Amino acid sequence: MTNNDECAEIGDLLPEFMAGRVSAEDHDRIREHLARCAECRERANAVSLLQHTPVPVPDPDRWEHFVEGVVDSAERRRRLITPLRIWTVLAILVALAVAILLWA
Repeated sequence: MTNNDECAEIGDLLPEFMAGRVSAEDHDRIREHLARCAECRERANAVSLLQHTPVPVPDPDRWEHFVEGVVDSAERRRRLITPLRIWTVLAILVALAVAILLWA
C-alpha cells in the first residue's frame, strides 16, 4: 500500500493509462506505482475487465415500440380511474354501509 493521495491520482489516470493515452512520464510513474501497490493493481485489473467487456447492442425489434408501449400502458391505467368510476364505487360503498346498518 502506498500514499492514499498517490493511489487516488493513479486511480483517476487508470482508464487513460489502460487506453494508452498518457504521457511517457505518467506511463512510467503508473507502472512503478502498480508494481508496488496491490490495491491499485486490483483496480487496474477491474478497469481492464470493464474496458474489454463488450456492450450488447439492443435488439431493434424488441425496442422499436418500447416508448409506444409505455405510453399505452400509462393511458390504460389513467382510463381505469375515472371520476365516474370513483363515484360509482363510492355509491356502492354507501349503499352497502346503509344496508349493513339497516340489517343490524
